[in-house]
Amino acid sequence: MRRERIETVVSRRDFLWGLGTGLTTLAGACCSNAAERRVAKAPPEKPNILLVVSDDQGWGDASCYWKDTDVETPVMDEIARTGVRFTQFYVNPLCAPTRSSFLTGQYSMENGMWRGPSKSDENERRIRDDVVILPQFLKRAGYKTGIFGKWHLGYRRPDMPNDRGFDEFYGFLGGAHPYTPTAAQALMHNDKPYREDLHLTDYFTEKALSFIRDCAVKRKPFFCYVPYNAVHGPLWRAEQPKPSGKKNWLERYAEKGVDQPRRDYNAVLGHMDRSVGRLLDLLKDLDLEEDTLVIYFSDNGACLETAETKADYPRNNGPFRGGKGGTYEGGIRVPCVMWWKGKFPEGIVSNELAMHFDVFATVLEAAGLDVPSTNGRNPVHGMNLIEHILSGCMEPLPERIVFWELVGKVAARRGRWKLVGQVESTRGRWRQLAQRLEDAELQLYDLKEDVDESEDLREKHPKEYLHLKKELITFCENVE
Repeated sequence: MRRERIETVVSRRDFLWGLGTGLTTLAGACCSNAAERRVAKAPPEKPNILLVVSDDQGWGDASCYWKDTDVETPVMDEIARTGVRFTQFYVNPLCAPTRSSFLTGQYSMENGMWRGPSKSDENERRIRDDVVILPQFLKRAGYKTGIFGKWHLGYRRPDMPNDRGFDEFYGFLGGAHPYTPTAAQALMHNDKPYREDLHLTDYFTEKALSFIRDCAVKRKPFFCYVPYNAVHGPLWRAEQPKPSGKKNWLERYAEKGVDQPRRDYNAVLGHMDRSVGRLLDLLKDLDLEEDTLVIYFSDNGACLETAETKADYPRNNGPFRGGKGGTYEGGIRVPCVMWWKGKFPEGIVSNELAMHFDVFATVLEAAGLDVPSTNGRNPVHGMNLIEHILSGCMEPLPERIVFWELVGKVAARRGRWKLVGQVESTRGRWRQLAQRLEDAELQLYDLKEDVDESEDLREKHPKEYLHLKKELITFCENVE
């Protein structure tokens, strides 16, 4: 008897989303149910995006990453338990360059924000006018967009948040701000000064909560970006023994025998983590958990005490060498967790190399938007991480070579091999940097065997050294 052939046509995106649902809810089911699982539930047309960025939180200051930490991060831990935890997630070694990268899909060298934003027209540092950033894409697609916290991508028009695609902005423009605002250090609501007496972590959280509620009432998909200033300074230090954490937050760690300055640091970080929990609780109360992609990571590694700073930074980058401002692992490898209830498999770990600019591509893909191949005059490098996550992190990401530069501190990585070094800064003149790299003596590390970057293998593996160095030079030569 001839059987009638029945075909079901599904888009690749719906197929993958359905597969992810199957992995989450029906793991271990027999293969005969595979097709049913794959078409069980398509993604929402315009899912919400909650993007939380902590400031200067090191790898060793998240308990789901470093068991020896004395700080409590129960919310990040819970997201890791019920979502995905990335063990090789990389950012830039400084605040503004990282922010520019995950908002544009590019290296900060390419989008114009190669260091912090400049306050003058000399040697201008800003995201270029021809570069479109993430909220602009989402706003055009019908999203309500809001930022609640630290901007640090420009101090005046046309580089204010509202100029760059945000409908709503409550926060501050610079790189740091006292946790308790004063009259002389006002915050901003859109383009106007705004006075607030709340601790900044609570203030940003309250404004984000109000924004989410308003979008839920109006049935508008939202992009809620919460770049906390925690745990950036100012914090307690011996020269200025004024804590930024509240008394009851500090008492939690005093009872555990944690002394200053670590006590204040832990208190501020722990409260920020609990505040993220308030955002997630609201998603649950509004029945938005299955319609919201949550991404939570740090903008760079923790700041460590150095001879130059002459300051006591009680922070922890776990097993890694170096910290904020440098291109060793401690400055650029950070905690990152993602969660999407009912869509992403639970409790999975990705050991693939992922980058800050992958957030750009991942959010656009989640929103059903095309990821552009270029942004302004330079290419988009971000990879969509969703397919990798839906595979239970079993499907590897394509191998790629990635680069870093910050005022002459450089790095390049492909697979297990990483090139690190320093030359004199060329302050945004990339072809000149390429020339200086030609004669520079850099270091080569095997991260698979030497994650703390302690043994320079340049002489033992000259082929890998010269290949990475050539790739770095070529990249610098080609930045427009």
